[in-house]
Amino acid sequence: MNHRHHPFFRLAMKTLVMLLCAGLLPLVHTGAPAQAAPVVGNQIRPLQINNQYVLFPGKLAPYIQEGKLMVPVRAFAGALGAQLTYDAATKSSTISLLGESVGKLRAGQATAVTRDGSTIALGVSPQLQDGVLFAPMNPILTGLKKLKWENMFNVLRRHVLIVQGRSDTVLPQAKSWQSVTPFGDVPGEHQNPFYPTLLTQSTDGKGFRLSLSVLNDSGFVIPKGASSLEFVAVNSQGQAVVRQLPGPSQATPKAGALSFTINVPTAPDYVIFNSRIK
Repeated sequence: MNHRHHPFFRLAMKTLVMLLCAGLLPLVHTGAPAQAAPVVGNQIRPLQINNQYVLFPGKLAPYIQEGKLMVPVRAFAGALGAQLTYDAATKSSTISLLGESVGKLRAGQATAVTRDGSTIALGVSPQLQDGVLFAPMNPILTGLKKLKWENMFNVLRRHVLIVQGRSDTVLPQAKSWQSVTPFGDVPGEHQNPFYPTLLTQSTDGKGFRLSLSVLNDSGFVIPKGASSLEFVAVNSQGQAVVRQLPGPSQATPKAGALSFTINVPTAPDYVIFNSRIK
């Protein structure tokens, strides 16, 4: 007997099809496991701290709110080399650096307080985005007093937001990594010829993959094999993973676009990116 023509079989198949179409039964496939969709952070006005590009990946990427650059408070404090403390009673954070502080940073509160008790108008209230506290950068740097910043244009007429110490003040941000990396103000080298435009972050279950898109900002063609790159991925515990890569194996034209990928074991709070031409 052919069971496919049995009335009960035909009824069962019809019921199964109806359930699948209605979405009441899961579809099963035996392909490779799905990869998590990349989280994209558009690096608007990338920061330069101690002459090094600092990027915030994924959901930590800065954004503009009412004309203010909003930065992730914890990661931004780490990138400066500042100390961040949290007061559970007031649900507020304090950033301390070089004897100065900006405190009472709290979601929905448009003011903060400096070390001497002065009140700062933030202009835009800090906001919680996917569990991350963002606050406007400029008033925080103003409250820390020993810092200054300026918005400059590079060769490509793209924004670069430079943060540095006033007078002879040196920010502590890079000190712990300088001893293990060869990058710095080396005579005869062209620093940071590659301008970062986009940083994406994804996970494959074993770690995190960071892909950085850049433009040749040097103003000239970079010969093949003449450049080198450095990534320093720093996690929320302050632990750093250093990745050094050779530059492109082909000549890079002026304003030419490139992308580079590295793998790191833990999600970074921020990424320091350096490049150079020998």
